[in-house]
Amino acid sequence: MKNATRLMDVIQRGLTGPLMEEDVFNRQVTLGLRRVVKEYQIHLLPDPIINQDDDLADRVWQAALDFLVVCGVYNQSTGRVILHSRDELLRGLSDAPEQVWLGSGRDAVLEHYRLVEDRRVPVNMGSPIGSPIPEELFIPLMQSYIQEPLVDVTCPASLMTVQGQEIRVGSPLEILAAWEEVDLMRIALARAGRPGMAWTGLMLSMSDAGQLSAVNPLGLRDSDMHTFGIVSELKTNFEILNKLTHSIRMGGIVDPYANPIYGGLGGGTAGQAVLICAAMIAVSVVFMAACCGSSPTHPFNFNDTGKEVMQASSLAFQAIARNSHLMTNLTITPVGGPGTKTLLYETAAFTIMSTVSGISRLLGPRSATGAVAGHFSGLEARFSGQILRASAGLERGRAEELAQRIYACYAPQLDQKPYGLPFQEVYDLPAIQPTKEWQKLYDETLEELIHWGLPVA
Repeated sequence: MKNATRLMDVIQRGLTGPLMEEDVFNRQVTLGLRRVVKEYQIHLLPDPIINQDDDLADRVWQAALDFLVVCGVYNQSTGRVILHSRDELLRGLSDAPEQVWLGSGRDAVLEHYRLVEDRRVPVNMGSPIGSPIPEELFIPLMQSYIQEPLVDVTCPASLMTVQGQEIRVGSPLEILAAWEEVDLMRIALARAGRPGMAWTGLMLSMSDAGQLSAVNPLGLRDSDMHTFGIVSELKTNFEILNKLTHSIRMGGIVDPYANPIYGGLGGGTAGQAVLICAAMIAVSVVFMAACCGSSPTHPFNFNDTGKEVMQASSLAFQAIARNSHLMTNLTITPVGGPGTKTLLYETAAFTIMSTVSGISRLLGPRSATGAVAGHFSGLEARFSGQILRASAGLERGRAEELAQRIYACYAPQLDQKPYGLPFQEVYDLPAIQPTKEWQKLYDETLEELIHWGLPVA
């Protein structure tokens, strides 16, 4: 009931907080970040991908708290700002869970908060993370992830149609599609022999009506993760709060995310690092997250595997891991698609960075930026699972050496958009196994990483 009480408090603040025009709030975000970046001397060196400076991480944490106290979260539906004092933020953070069971029965896994360079392995959420998929490929595609032993939990692709009809947001078709997602996921879980595995939903329901319809004991279970995104940057509305309210009353695992846009209101890497950190604090305190998620986005390539975004992410999540017990997650969004080494290199560098920086769960890979229909497969989730296990406990200096070497292999390819091949061309559909060509490329890349010193078991 604690979350129910806090929920009412958040709703009231969104109804009675200071009135403000949205463009004024946007300027407040930009000016506020510039202020704290200067005041707390948040300066990143141009070369390191993985932060090596503990004092800098601690200053980012303090800057994020200072910024969020002044800026708050904007409610677009009321034009009011949800504000919390520093003490209120710290009390809310102290109430955040340190661990949570995901799934049920023999398929349940324990997620727990992690420290920088923690030896415990993050949870591997192997999945395409809401990327578009034709109806006829949904079950075999999702089975390709769920059947992987190194995948702990999953998240479905987004159906492009329901019973052949294009889905329209806010229409009955969206509600039908939400239930179709539930039904197809249960079939895929059963066929892979992991019916109790937790999954994040609902991927295709943009409106509150679509999501709420299938969040109940017959649909998305209380052992699953109930997700929704907040609007960039630091904004909410009644539709988002409706999703939150229903999930809390259903007793579900609240699993929201915020995806700051690199070069947007946050500016460059320093402002982006503070903004990511502040967004995770807001997701925890305002939206009562069990786990706070992010996929910071590049404005042109729509990925998060470029150097600047990884630099900001590493610094922000180290700040969180050093100063709180929040469970956090990052989504790998590579440019490369199945059948390309670029995808595997991007996955390796991002996974190493995320693991040593203290996240508790890794999502994806959302291959081919998650924008190309069907360009993803379960094999890359096996790859991220192996890299997660090899990276846990690495010292940051060694992790940085590996990340730099791997980054040099794919950086020139990012602007070329090597989206690779669709699922049905990299997997044998009857067997739901990778083709010999895709498996061979996987094996070659893994051997390369082992040769470079990554301790893959």
